[in-house]
Amino acid sequence: MIDITPLAKENLTSFLEGKKLPLKVRITTPSDCDAGNQLILVPGQPVPGDISVDFGSLTLYLNRDISAQVGKVQVDFRDEGHDYGFVVECERPPINGGDCAGCTFCG
Repeated sequence: MIDITPLAKENLTSFLEGKKLPLKVRITTPSDCDAGNQLILVPGQPVPGDISVDFGSLTLYLNRDISAQVGKVQVDFRDEGHDYGFVVECERPPINGGDCAGCTFCG
């Protein structure tokens, strides 16, 4: 299950429109092995194996295998001084911190 807070939806939509990008965002693992066990937002189109959830004009995509691994996912936006930006929270941390071979991160 994927959800997005109203504040995150507003800010993400505004950001994408300001960059003249389609309102399509993938939730994925970073490609950098050193990034740890987290999920990130990447503007882009779906790839085979993605599930999609529409939030009005904004669509979020998440790989089906990652979805099964992490459980519920929520995209939020924080604006609290030094804690500013988009945050992707999940029920369980992803096991693989990146797409490179041999990297596994256990949360």
